[in-house]
Amino acid sequence: MLISRGSSLMKSGTGRPTGPPARGRTAVPATAALLVALLVLCLLSLLIGTGSSSPARAWDYLTGDPSARADPQLRLAVVDVRLPRTLAAVMVGLCLGTAGCLLQAATRNPLAETGLLGVNSGAAFAVVVGLTFFDASSPTALLVWALGGGMAASAVVLLLAASGRAAGSPLRLVLAGSALGATFHGMTSYVLLGTQSTFDVYRYW
Repeated sequence: MLISRGSSLMKSGTGRPTGPPARGRTAVPATAALLVALLVLCLLSLLIGTGSSSPARAWDYLTGDPSARADPQLRLAVVDVRLPRTLAAVMVGLCLGTAGCLLQAATRNPLAETGLLGVNSGAAFAVVVGLTFFDASSPTALLVWALGGGMAASAVVLLLAASGRAAGSPLRLVLAGSALGATFHGMTSYVLLGTQSTFDVYRYW
């Protein structure tokens, strides 16, 4: 039985297995399609936006039309507004994609995300603490508090996952993140229920 199965997996006369095709054969077309879609979206982001500049005029500017290049309003819309917006969106997308891949590889879970490890809840709790007790209402201050809370939550989750008998296991990492996330969520709700002003700012954050 084993011999017949083994022989059926071999190509006749070559001695090579006839298993499923290599994953790279499907990965290359998929990657190419995603790159094309990214380029199309970037182009649309440069062509479409608020203001009086139409997509046709923006296209003329991108293709080097002299009359379009001489228009200061068109230059402001395309170069000073839409181009930085497009580059920022691409960079943020790359960072989020890389973070997602790292989390999925660390937890061995294709559905893993920052909320599963308590990062989002830690950032939210830190923002609420900053708003309530330190009057941190500016966007920069909220960003700093959120970053610090997310990093602190990540450190606590890693410490909890690294302790005990099953130290370092993906299951322990996920369980520690879920427990810590629920704890932070409860503390955030408790603080928000007692301060209406903090809740008004937090819900728009």
